[in-house]
Amino acid sequence: MATPDGTPQSWAGRVVLGTWGLSGSVMTAAGPGGYPHVPVERAHAVLDAAWAAGVRWIDTAGAYGHGEGLRRVAAWQGCRGHRWQIVVKLGRPIGPDGPRSDLGPEQIHAELAGQPVSAPAAVLLKDPPEDAIRNGTVHRLLSRLRTGENVLVGVATHRLDLVSALGRPPDGDGVLQLEFNLLNRVTAVPAARAAAAAGWQVWGMQPLAYGFLGGRHDAGTTFGADDWRSRIPPTVRAAFQAGARSLPAWLPPRVAGRPLAEVALAWCLAHPALSRTVVGPRSPSQLLSLDGAWELATDPEFVHFTTRAFGDERAT
Repeated sequence: MATPDGTPQSWAGRVVLGTWGLSGSVMTAAGPGGYPHVPVERAHAVLDAAWAAGVRWIDTAGAYGHGEGLRRVAAWQGCRGHRWQIVVKLGRPIGPDGPRSDLGPEQIHAELAGQPVSAPAAVLLKDPPEDAIRNGTVHRLLSRLRTGENVLVGVATHRLDLVSALGRPPDGDGVLQLEFNLLNRVTAVPAARAAAAAGWQVWGMQPLAYGFLGGRHDAGTTFGADDWRSRIPPTVRAAFQAGARSLPAWLPPRVAGRPLAEVALAWCLAHPALSRTVVGPRSPSQLLSLDGAWELATDPEFVHFTTRAFGDERAT
């Protein structure tokens, strides 16, 4: 994945390596809370491949595998002698009944202090509830976190409808991680553009829509008992499948014949509202799709398509 002379891949600076898929499942009363088990050796192979490609940012959370993702990152750093720019997401611990929001300052401090990695490069509040966004709790916590050693603070949320309520980032800088992919584009693009205009660094997550844009899953896919996707309602799966099937008619003809996963990744990598895209390969080979995606993402005609698709004022 590194270029023949060992220089970083061109896409490395636009990518954050996600670790949810490398952290294993968590069984709760509500059902599985992660992806199926990935052996430590394969997880480390993914980290090796991403590092060799030039990726330096990595996205983690204590809830991923009950901390297994963070422990694997820490172990990899210890044995390889390299140090990631680590993003730690806090405020949504997972317990016997499933994940819950806990934005108490003491809880946040204890959660941060208990991480197996030191001095993270960024701290994000994970999926804060609506009232915490609207009543100022989130902004107060971010300002408090910024007074420490953290370079960046911010929010990771799937609630695109709450982006406007977040307003501007504290002290004029922060990361807002949003779900952003070809299936939710009608709502995600305006939300990302509004967040970027407000001053947030917008990072797109779930670019492959939980694998439904990877070409392997449809409404009839049977997921294992340890895979959180087994909990997705049939109606939602059907909507994912219908959306994926409609894409060829909407996408420009020049992408015909390309793997849908490449096109979906390129859509995120090329979009001007996003500064980074969080990808979650579960094997080194899956990381290879970024090569083809970047080729498309830097094609002037495709870039023009991404900006004009929803009337972006930067389109020409």
